[in-house]
Amino acid sequence: MKKSAAPAPLNPSQIQMLVELLELRQLAPKETAARFDRLAQLGVFSPPQQDAIEVLFSLDDDEIPDALFDFADDEARSFVREGLPHEARLSYVAA
Repeated sequence: MKKSAAPAPLNPSQIQMLVELLELRQLAPKETAARFDRLAQLGVFSPPQQDAIEVLFSLDDDEIPDALFDFADDEARSFVREGLPHEARLSYVAA
């Protein structure tokens, strides 16, 4: 069985782009996918990073900050702390 390469940690620029994609995915999932594909084609993310990001997109909202923190390099972790505050989110549920 072929072992896949571990993704390199994401730098601040990559984290910033990823946070923007994560914010957009709830409102415009098709546009998010299109932007992610363009960034991948431009080589912004390595193939192992792309695989990890696709897993990140499948997580629940409350799991994303911790996973994103794990993907970030030392310099980018401060951006994750500031860009994704752990906050309560309200959802509207029709009665």
